[in-house]
Formats: sequence, C-alpha cells, structure tokens
Amino acid sequence: MDEGKLKLPLLKELLKLSGSKNKGTVLAGKIGSDVAIIDIELAKDKSNEFYKENSDVYLIEKSDPITFPTPEPGKHVVIVNSNDIVCSGALPFGFLSTIIAPKSVSFEEIHKIQQQMHEQCKKQNITILGGHTEISSAVNSIVLSGHMFGFVPKAYLIPNKLSLDEKIIIIGYAGAEGTGIIIKEGGKRINRILDKDEIKEGRRIGSNINITKLALELNRRFKPSLMHDATEGGVFGALSEIVVYTDVGIRLEDDAPISSVTKKLAEKLRFNPYRLISSGAIILSTNKEKALNVVEYCNLNGIPCKIIGTVIKSKGEVILGNITIDKPKGDDIIKALEELEKIDDG
Repeated sequence: MDEGKLKLPLLKELLKLSGSKNKGTVLAGKIGSDVAIIDIELAKDKSNEFYKENSDVYLIEKSDPITFPTPEPGKHVVIVNSNDIVCSGALPFGFLSTIIAPKSVSFEEIHKIQQQMHEQCKKQNITILGGHTEISSAVNSIVLSGHMFGFVPKAYLIPNKLSLDEKIIIIGYAGAEGTGIIIKEGGKRINRILDKDEIKEGRRIGSNINITKLALELNRRFKPSLMHDATEGGVFGALSEIVVYTDVGIRLEDDAPISSVTKKLAEKLRFNPYRLISSGAIILSTNKEKALNVVEYCNLNGIPCKIIGTVIKSKGEVILGNITIDKPKGDDIIKALEELEKIDDG
C-alpha cells in the first residue's frame, strides 16, 4: 500500500466498524474531524446504572499496545485495555486505536484487525471513537496500540491500596495467556509435548482472558481493596509490581491455580509458569472475611480461585518461604519459545 494515511474510501470502510453506540457519544470516528466528543453527564449513566448509584463519577483511562504474538490482535488489544479499566471498578465506555502498518500490508489485513476490534467492542458495549491508521516504512510489521476510558461511581472506585493482614487471592489460571501463545507458536512441535485433548484445553484457557464481567461483578459484590490483571511477568511479576514502592509486602502461603497443561509445558520447556504472561488471572486483595466469600462465590461459579498469601509488614517484598522473590526481569514466554525452537518438528 502507498505510504501515508489511508485513502479516504478505505478509511470510510474502516469507520463503519465502530463497536457499540453508547449514550453520551456526541461525535465519533468521522472523516474530516480529528477528535471525539463525549457528553460526560450522559456518559456516566452507564456506570451508575450498573452499580445502582446516582452520584459523581471518576474518569479512568488506559493505553496498552500488543507486543506478543496473537492470531487476533484487534480482539486482544480491546481485551487487555478493558481488563485494566475494570480493575479500577470502571465500566469501559470508549476506545481508540492506532495502527501503523508497513507498505507490504494489504488493506484486507488492516480491515481484519478493525473487524476484530469492532466485534469485541460490540460484545463489551464499548464505542470505537476513532483513532489513526497509517502506512509507514518506519515499521516492519503492524504496530497496534489501544487507548480506552471508562467511568466508575466514586463509591465503587477500587483504591488499589493494600492494608496489613489482608488476604491475597488469585482468580483464574496463572500462565493461561502464555499457554495459548506457546501452543499457537509451537506449530507441529507442540505435538511432541501435548496430546490433542491437551492442545484443545490449552487453546481454550489461552483464549479465555477477558475478565471484564467477572471483575465488575466482584467489585459490585465485595468492594475489594485492590484488583490487578496479571500480564507480562506473570503472577510473580504482578505481585512484585503491586508492592514494590509501598511500605508493605506479601507472604505467599500457597500456589496460584495452574492448569495441568501449563504445568506440563513448564516441565518440558523449562520455564516458571508463575513468570509466564497471565492476562485473565486476577489478583485481588481484601480482608479475611470477604476473601472467604470471594472464594466461595468463584467456586460456586466454577472459577479457579485460591487465597495464596497475606499482606505483611515487609517493605516492597514478596516472600516465599525464606526467599524473597526477584523483581520482574522480562517474561518467561521468551524462554519457552526459545526451548520450543530446539524441538525437532518431525
């Protein structure tokens, strides 16, 4: 394709794929307009209705790119941004994307990404408000980045502040997203490690990373002190992030839930599953009574969930036994994919 902005007829086609129409959207995705316009008074009704509130709201914003391989980058960029939005207690409202593509990319490939974003936003009732798409020789492959915002009534904002003696809960499987990536990137090699049923299960848990509905329901029911989506660096990386610049630490007392497929891959490919990218696994902190109620709720709904630790007075440390866990140094997905390359694909 020619370098520069998309030709207007092509841009017109992309703008048809705009997700859901949310009340309060005054102007979105229009040729000749460089901004979106939102009526905040109308837009905030969505979050107030969900929480059965009638109050002022906070505006929550988030930006995140796609950096790891995925067969559906458009879907994925919506999910990773909305996961972080809901971990504040906010309902996602609007989404904007930036797509920078090399000259070798076809319009069909760009359209496919926009279609994925559109379909995921429709599922989550999010409006695509605009963005930017450009062909540039500055990149060798598609660069995709998303920006999302939402609203939360002030009474339901998750403060993301840990207190002593609170319980740390993991909801969902550690390393699930990484498991899906390994299976996708493994090609024929993965058949040397997993059987057909294991591959099917690994793909299922690897694609099940959207926490929007669950996180919002947990907040509405239990109002936790902290909620965090474990992404790059896995569960250990996420735990380190939430305490690193605080006056408290975490003492780990149990392992996070992990699937048998992830365990097998970890043994064969020699990586730490708790340092494997884990989008879709929620870290939640609350007092002991609420923690037990959260576990009961999740178990009744067939959702993996365990209390794995306690907030302690130990500045910025995550402690397992007598060992302080190292701070994040990348993600073990790299180690896993390198080990995969060593396997004869037959």
